[in-house]
Amino acid sequence: MAQVQVVRNSGKQWLTLLALIGAAMAAVLWWWSHRDDPAASEPVAASSPATETVAALALAKPAVSELPSTEAGLVAQQAAAAKEIERQPTMKPITGPIKDRPAFVSEVEWMMLKGVAQQNATPDAELTRLVNKLRFMKQLELWQSMEHSSDMAKRQLLAEQLLDDLPQRVANADLDKPEAQKLQASLLKDAVSDETSRKKRAEAEARRLVASAAS
Repeated sequence: MAQVQVVRNSGKQWLTLLALIGAAMAAVLWWWSHRDDPAASEPVAASSPATETVAALALAKPAVSELPSTEAGLVAQQAAAAKEIERQPTMKPITGPIKDRPAFVSEVEWMMLKGVAQQNATPDAELTRLVNKLRFMKQLELWQSMEHSSDMAKRQLLAEQLLDDLPQRVANADLDKPEAQKLQASLLKDAVSDETSRKKRAEAEARRLVASAAS
């Protein structure tokens, strides 16, 4: 239950972006069903995330036309992106500008992340940060979902990857320090089975976390 709570808390800061992605999915379906309507090409008053997305879609028809035309198709793309994390649980953070959509990012997620990044003063750096945050959250959700899995080797690999990345998430303000400390304690139980070794590792990881919080 503690792990579930950690994941829920970690997701709070991500809910806004997920809501935007959900609005984008709804907007894609709306735009597709109205793509032959002249009004769909006219400027839309941006009074909500959904209408803002529709307005953006009207200006980006070539990109949107590549998206699935049904809700089932969009859901399938989300599932396919999530499968990439399952296939590569130890996927490392991406460094430098990201020009092409990573396989673990769905088409809708990619469209929304790029849109959010463009509102930042340094869009390339912001896009890299957002993509890495999404990767971390998907890895975290996969690790939590394997709580009762018999594949302990895979769960250990995920725990190690998340532990390694945790200080950077704190440095980027993706997680606050108390939240990260709770998550760190849970991850260490999977990463290090021997209690004595785990205690030494915990001290080292705690120092890394303190250093990242101070940066």
